Amino acid sequence: MTTDMELDFQAALRVAGITIAPERYGIMLEAYRSWRALAIVLDEPTPYAHEPAAAPHPVASPVRA
Repeated sequence: MTTDMELDFQAALRVAGITIAPERYGIMLEAYRSWRALAIVLDEPTPYAHEPAAAPHPVASPVRA
């Protein structure tokens, strides 16, 4: 049975003009599913409290006498 994710994958292949050998199709579909799962996670904003590297905290310059 064809899922919506597989239909999206097939549409992306057609738009890009890419053909995949039948023996590689399943592997590439799984890679596409993994990429979509990763994209969902990366699309969610991370609060600065959980991602302190996103908010730089510069150190003040030393005062010279």
